[in-house]
Amino acid sequence: MPGQTTQRLYDIDPLVPLVEAGYHLLTPNYRLARRIKVEWDRRQAQLGHKAWRPAPVHPLESWLEASWRRARRAEAVPARSLLDNAGARELWLDVIARDRQQAGDYSLLQPEAAADIAALARDNLLRWRVDTRLPAVQSEFRLDADCGTFLRWLHAFERRLEKDGVGTLADCVADLAESPRLPEQPPVALLDFDELPPLYRACLETQAGEVREISSPGEPGEIEVVAFSDRAVELQAVAAWAAGLHRAEPASTIAVVLVDMQADQAPLEYQLRREFGCLGDDYNSLPVNFSAGISLDRAPVIRDALRMLQSSCRQMSLRDVLGLVQSRFSLACDGASDLLVGFLQDLYRDGREVVDTGHLRSRAARAQLGEQRGLDFGRSLYRVFELRLANRTLLPSEWVAEWGRVLDCFGWPGPGPLDSLEYQQVEAWYQTLDLFAGYDRLHGPLGLQAALDALQRCCRSQVSHPQTADSNLQVLGPLEAAGLQFDYLWLCGAQGGRWPAAARPNPFIPIALQLRSGMPHASSQREWEFASSLMNHYRCSSRTLVASYCNQVDGVPELPGALLAGLPVREHSEQARLPDEWLQQRRCCELETLEDRSAPPVGTGELAAVRGGSGILEDQANCPFRAFARRRLSLEPLGEYRTALSPAERGELLHAALFTLWGRIENSEALSHLDEPTAAAEAAAAAIEAAPANLRELVGVRCLELEQERLESLLLEWLSVEKQRAPFAVHAREAVLEGAIEGIPLRLRIDRVDELEGGGRLIIDYKSGRNSIGDWLGERPARPQLPLYGILGEDVAGVAYAQVRARECRFLGLGDVEGVSGVRQDLAAAVKRYSSADSWEALQAEWRTSLDQLALRFLAGDAAVDPLPRACDYCGLQAVCRVTVPGEAGQ
Repeated sequence: MPGQTTQRLYDIDPLVPLVEAGYHLLTPNYRLARRIKVEWDRRQAQLGHKAWRPAPVHPLESWLEASWRRARRAEAVPARSLLDNAGARELWLDVIARDRQQAGDYSLLQPEAAADIAALARDNLLRWRVDTRLPAVQSEFRLDADCGTFLRWLHAFERRLEKDGVGTLADCVADLAESPRLPEQPPVALLDFDELPPLYRACLETQAGEVREISSPGEPGEIEVVAFSDRAVELQAVAAWAAGLHRAEPASTIAVVLVDMQADQAPLEYQLRREFGCLGDDYNSLPVNFSAGISLDRAPVIRDALRMLQSSCRQMSLRDVLGLVQSRFSLACDGASDLLVGFLQDLYRDGREVVDTGHLRSRAARAQLGEQRGLDFGRSLYRVFELRLANRTLLPSEWVAEWGRVLDCFGWPGPGPLDSLEYQQVEAWYQTLDLFAGYDRLHGPLGLQAALDALQRCCRSQVSHPQTADSNLQVLGPLEAAGLQFDYLWLCGAQGGRWPAAARPNPFIPIALQLRSGMPHASSQREWEFASSLMNHYRCSSRTLVASYCNQVDGVPELPGALLAGLPVREHSEQARLPDEWLQQRRCCELETLEDRSAPPVGTGELAAVRGGSGILEDQANCPFRAFARRRLSLEPLGEYRTALSPAERGELLHAALFTLWGRIENSEALSHLDEPTAAAEAAAAAIEAAPANLRELVGVRCLELEQERLESLLLEWLSVEKQRAPFAVHAREAVLEGAIEGIPLRLRIDRVDELEGGGRLIIDYKSGRNSIGDWLGERPARPQLPLYGILGEDVAGVAYAQVRARECRFLGLGDVEGVSGVRQDLAAAVKRYSSADSWEALQAEWRTSLDQLALRFLAGDAAVDPLPRACDYCGLQAVCRVTVPGEAGQ
């Protein structure tokens, strides 16, 4: 409580006699070892010493590795090299890939995850001293298909280790356990170990002069249990509690232990930054130490370096392209220029999630806008291309040298300066490259993409942890808090579904064998004992312990963890709160609302540059803001990835097939004598043959073959509708119609114009979707294209959609036309819900009035966010107009 004496993160006074007696101190984790060293150095400085021997404290696995290296130098263990975790993972992946090729009786969705689980399974077998060479053990494995497959992998993996003369740390410790004791081995003290794998205990018994187990003394402190409504409120309360204590008692030691570190660290860090005001310029001054870092490949400076290397391959993802052109770690920076924006729009319009780097390089170099030509990004790609790396096969160490040249082409890591964290990450990058360069024997020669995939995995296995100043406020995982001592500790996320955790037996080891051996996570009982031990340690190592949980997670009700049973629970009634600074500003502000629904009128020069044809009026009718944004600001949403034909592309192929078909038929007389299957097949084939090359590359030949079959069937169905019509002749196909509405120049293209037997012309527009006559009517016709044809065309007797849709083929139109089913002549009845027109001429006049008004509103600058129903479904501009945000649309 405030005013009480604070304690250090670790009290080393009981350890001083052990150090003086020559003991080496072994800890279960690196964090506790570092803390003891810090406290030892602090003690020596307080005693007035100018120089002193460092504390003989080591994480257990580091001590075992050092002992093995001494034994190797003394030739007391078999000669082998230590294989790091990343190298072991690569070896597992290779073993699994070869086994899949040979066996072929299974498939893996995530080979990398399988490799990780296999590596953990083998380590557990070694650490718990299970001899898989015994026939009884092998028989137990073969009773389960997954375990039997793993056993096959295991034997292949161990043959590779023997062949290459390498071993994992567990192999080296197993060798050490079987070797004679080295001379002058010091006694050791084990600090705050809950358990030791049998292999480690055996090794200590054979190699250490003496083994003592030490537990940190302490009496259980106060405990409080708090229940929260949801996770966001809980993390916000934790951050406010920690920040408040840190300000009130700067010398107090405070810990936040996250049961689910992976899910909760990022949101908690944000809340802590908000509490300490470290979200802006003071971002790097957060007075908190986090025990967990991020994988190196997720660090922005390294992520962009990997993207630059990927540009030397034949393909790269569009997501990587977008990240690379915006990277601040590259000298090839085109900023947010209009030239770059147009280049990216074109790439997204293609619909490819993965783009060919040759195509990308050419397109970036040819990009042009006015006098601007070519992107810096394209010039960097050309410099990379000149290295000619795509077809080479090199050893990992040779690839490292070549990749340095690729990064030089982009000027990585950029103009700088790098901050402290980025500098550390760049140093870690070079260390990772050195590590990768040592894989020559493991991998042998690799192609470029295979080498980059291996480097990506290597970076993923390295953790980037910032070296920050020491702090009394720590955010830790459940294991990292073991052995440390605090004034205040908050255990966050202790609901029943997580604390204790559910059993997670390894799927590659028979469960019965895991239970007999007492392996980690094998049973609920073992998880209970493990969590109970940690809980007891937290209570004894802190003066005040707060444990919290959520009443619901993702909408699912939750109960407190079973280890909190019997303790009084305080319900936290507050809801998630807004930042105090924001609330203060909100209270002091005077709210002003400006509804700006008008843009500047369209000037003469701008009008000449406006493009869009009937689309201008269609956008103005559907939503005035959309017309302003698309036609005057040139705003367009980025395209979406696709692997098949889009509805628009299928519509274009249908149009092409119908164009070819009616070029052959010409009139109803020819239609009556037509060899329909042959004509339909030839028209469909012509449409597919004329498809652009980039579309063929995107969707593939088989997709287009299926589309051709669909087109043939659809054309035959449509011809049966056309044969029911009164006599007609095709007057024009893809006819160009030019005109103007209130000064807006229009250039339209009509799908088909038919001459009717009784005189007049029927204008036909092909559609492959469902349609409604109501879209042509009212003051704001949602689809004004056909009304435009009706008032601008010559001798127009009617307009109609040709709805060419499987099992729904029909004409849908209006006009003074006889003998066409679906084209209604009873105009008064057909349009009465939307219009008072009772004749074709009256309807044309009404269309003229409504279209003139739409054009005048566009020219006047009408830009209100006022969408028709369903107008927003495929608009894509919601991020600009904010129509989905209550009270903000159009402001």
